Amino acid sequence: MQKIIPYSIEKDFIEFEKQYVSIFQNKHRSVDEILHHLITTHGKCLRPMLVLLSAGMSGKINRNTYLIATIIELLHISSLVHDDVIDNASYRRNQPTLNALWSNKISVLTGDYLISKCLQVLCEINDPLLFNYISDLVNHMSEGELIQLSKINDYSLTDEEYYLIIQSKTADLFGACMYLGAYSSGASKEDLKCLECIGKEVGTAFQINDDLKDYNINLKDKDFAKDIKERIVTLPLIHAMRKMDEAQKQTLMQLYGKEDKSDDIICQIINTVKQHDGLLYAHEIIRQKVKHALLLLEKCKDSIYKESLREIIQQLSPEEHL
Repeated sequence: MQKIIPYSIEKDFIEFEKQYVSIFQNKHRSVDEILHHLITTHGKCLRPMLVLLSAGMSGKINRNTYLIATIIELLHISSLVHDDVIDNASYRRNQPTLNALWSNKISVLTGDYLISKCLQVLCEINDPLLFNYISDLVNHMSEGELIQLSKINDYSLTDEEYYLIIQSKTADLFGACMYLGAYSSGASKEDLKCLECIGKEVGTAFQINDDLKDYNINLKDKDFAKDIKERIVTLPLIHAMRKMDEAQKQTLMQLYGKEDKSDDIICQIINTVKQHDGLLYAHEIIRQKVKHALLLLEKCKDSIYKESLREIIQQLSPEEHL
């Protein structure tokens, strides 16, 4: 997947990539082959960009910034590798997953290997605050995934429970990008808190937007309707069911609860949720999160890094994707 790097961090991103790619080099051919697949299909690197931008907004980007960006991306990729095993996914970003090319056992161990690399980088930085922050972060991410799995096919899921899940599994990591990036360049406690809040709002908007991809009939991605197929309840469905009478709810729940869904059933679910404003509601929540993130950003001093971050946040607005 093509990466679009903001001009403000082009040189710094190259330095980050050197550090990041070095992690994926292994003297054992079999391990190196697996890691090579990951490094060539690892996506846009949005989270490391946020680390670099936050550091640039707060002071001087430095070696610790690159190391923190590496830790963040390793955590993200390891979570995706484990998710693909849990979801029995064959494709991610239209590329075969590790478990499809090798096996679930190898995928789980690869995810564990990446986490071990995070620990090595943490030891190199040797900062107690980072140890505590990252350990809490991994704990929250794992809790979010466990709670989501426990709520599969649970149509009593509330907005509050949904937000708890996506904050733990996604938004907290975005908050960490902003917090730790700023921390690496010596930001004040007030600025750290503000930037962390921006990151969490961005992460929440990002996850809701990702959940909405399930309802895009025109999407050609092989992950289309993944949550619907896996019976994972997300915000569009929660809101749509809130507007239905009991008979309509029962009909939708029966369709959603089927383990093997035909394309016709998936399209019926999508159209029903759309007719009951589930998609419109989710779009509105994204707008609110984007607006709040931009308001918080105004508190930060002007810089080229701030402008780059503003552009990234604005791209999350639903108008960019309709």
